[in-house]
This record gives sequence, C-alpha cells and structure tokens, in this order.
Amino acid sequence: MITDHSSLLRIAETYQSDITAFLRALVRIPSVNGRDPESRIAERIQVEADRLGFESRLVALQPERPNILLTYGTGMERFALIGHMDTVAEGDPVAWSRPPFAAEIEGGRMLGRGAADNKAGIACSMYTLALLRDLRLIDPARQQIIVAGVVDEESGACSPLGVRHLLDSGALPVRGAIYTYTSDIVCIGHRGLIRLEVKAKGQAIHAGVAEWHHRVQGANAVTALADLLLRLEALKLPVAAPPGFEHLGCTITPGTLFQGGTYPSVIPDSAIAIVDIRLMPGQSSAEVLERVRDQIRIVEIKRTRVTFDINVTVDIPGAAIPQDHPLARLAQDYTEALTGRRWETAGAGPANEGYMLIGAGIPTLCGFGPTGGNPHAPDEWVEIKSLPTTVAMFAGIIRDYLNLAKGERNVPS
Repeated sequence: MITDHSSLLRIAETYQSDITAFLRALVRIPSVNGRDPESRIAERIQVEADRLGFESRLVALQPERPNILLTYGTGMERFALIGHMDTVAEGDPVAWSRPPFAAEIEGGRMLGRGAADNKAGIACSMYTLALLRDLRLIDPARQQIIVAGVVDEESGACSPLGVRHLLDSGALPVRGAIYTYTSDIVCIGHRGLIRLEVKAKGQAIHAGVAEWHHRVQGANAVTALADLLLRLEALKLPVAAPPGFEHLGCTITPGTLFQGGTYPSVIPDSAIAIVDIRLMPGQSSAEVLERVRDQIRIVEIKRTRVTFDINVTVDIPGAAIPQDHPLARLAQDYTEALTGRRWETAGAGPANEGYMLIGAGIPTLCGFGPTGGNPHAPDEWVEIKSLPTTVAMFAGIIRDYLNLAKGERNVPS
C-alpha cells in the first residue's frame, strides 16, 4: 500500500491523460441549465464508469434529469465526492478566445463552459475511485466511496432535484463529503442568499396633464421603486463574522434586474426589481427581511399612492464547519504536502448546496478541488496539471478521514 505523499502523487499523475480526455468529453457535451438536460452527461459518466469497472446507478426525481451515483466498496463507513453536471449558459461566443464547448487546451489550461464549474471536479472524483482501488487505500468491505453527479445546481442551489433529492431518498448516508468546485482555499462553508422580487404598484396617468404636474393624481412606480432600492443600497446590517468569514459580511445588492413602465408618455403604474442579499452563517433571514420591510414602510409613507409587494424567491442559509474540523485540517495537510502551499481555511462568498449537506449532519468542504477560473464568464478554464494533484489529495484525505477514530471525526453515525 502506498503511504507517502510523493508516491501517491506519482501514481495519480499516470492517470492525467485519461482524466483530461474524460473531462474534454464532458465539456464537449453542453449541459446548460434550462436548455440541455443533464441526461447526456450522466450517460457519458456511465460509459466511463463501465470502462473503469465501477458500479453506477441513476437516481431521479424527474427521469429526464437524473443524478448519477458511482460507488467503490460495500462498507458502512462512507464518504462522498459531489459535483454538479449542469452549467450556466455560455453567453456570447464572440467573447471567448476559443469556442465555448470545444474544450481546447492552451498554455496548460483547458478552456470551456463547465470546465471549472463543475465538470473537472466530477472527472477528478471518478479517477479518485480508481486510485483508491488500484492502490488499495481503503478497505472496500468496511468502507464505501460514493461519487455523485447531481443536477440543477445552477438554478439557484435550492433545487429539489439534485442533492436535496439524494438526501431525502437516503442515497447519501455518508460521514463526510467534498463538493468538488475548483478552489485555492479549503472552503469550510458559504454565505446564505435571500433573493427578493419587489413589485411597486403606482397609478397611471398621462404625463402631460395638469393633475400630474400638480401631483394630485398619478404615482410613479419606477421612481418609488428606485427610491426603495437606493435606501436598501445604503442600509447597513452589521453582523459578527464567524471564523473563516472575516473577509465577508452581509451584502445587499438592489436592482440586479429591473423592469418598469408601459409607454413613453404614461406615468408608470408598475415596476419590478430583484434584490440580492448575501447572509453570513447564523444570520437570521427573518430579521433581514424585517429591515427591508421597514424601508418599504418609509417609502410608502412618503409616496402615499404607491404600495409594494415582496416575494421571497430564494432563501438559503449560510453554513460552515469549524476551521479546525478534522476534514479541514486533513485538506490543509494535503495541500501543503502536494502543492507546496498550505491553503487557508475560509468561507465562500457565493452560496452553494453545501448547506444541505451540513444541515443533514454531514461535515462538508463546500468547495475544494482543482485549480481553475472564470466560472460563469468567458474563457472558463481549469489547469491540466492540477487534475492528478487533486486526485491524489482527494484519495489521501478520504483514506485518512475514514480511518480516524470516530470521536475525532465528531460526526453522527
């Protein structure tokens, strides 16, 4: 059995060409959320699983959007590597230096939509199973590793179809997990998210009549909503930062989308805007919403013929594991041993599905994987040489974590 870090990495590097070829195949299959069902990605993963000799099965709430699970081992001590199969849209292809689904390699980087977010993590996860098996790093009679390719993460990290369905159906009875986003930190958690749809209702009237000039009739929903958005932009909500989140805070971004008015000469009687609010772990969404309603009341008093309605479309809590959790410590140890730099433990600003896993009692790194960049942007990329390094890190972390004494893991059985 391989025990030292350098040998682990050396063996993982022999898989690099296979990992790269598999990742290219995944990137070349578009899986844009809302446009391309993930079933074709799941089918390609099954082909690779068969080639590598691993069992796979589909678990779906909607048949056309199946999650896929691969397993190695049959034991009760389980660990999961998780990646989502869907991507955001590619945007304007002209903004890319290479076609967004060509998976071309340039300067040691693979470019393509989904390369970093999150298909490289899936490719590394599958070959982690191979490394664990080929080097006999775990006891398959006592332990089991699950690789989960999940659907619909990009809809807002609150979908019932992916991680949530796997948890609710009992398909992830694991003692630890890594969500395999590209990273350069050991991500111990993430901020929460409230997304609001705010509607202003005014009173339409011709912009040229005297009644509007003297403001005895009519109410401009657009300017009223703009007034509210500016008040929200200036609103400060101080909150104590948990360890690892000192670089972040509660962020309110009003007006990420805005629509209003019906005709150039008519005072707008309706307007709609989206408000994005990022919460710190432990911060109460109910308290934040009440502060928003306070600002609405101020504007409604000032503009008596305007009313507001708010609809909460997303409400995701922040979540985190302790900075000194054994899973985080092991990840730091392996980054130092295999990359030469001890990655810091920190929380992520964007939300992801880690809160579902942590909320289910599963200690989870909410973003830990290969080196990459430009997710959700043109020229998304992943570094090729980081792929086998990630496989070696995953394998070592999993082996050591499952072999820790149960009390050291501090997780429920």
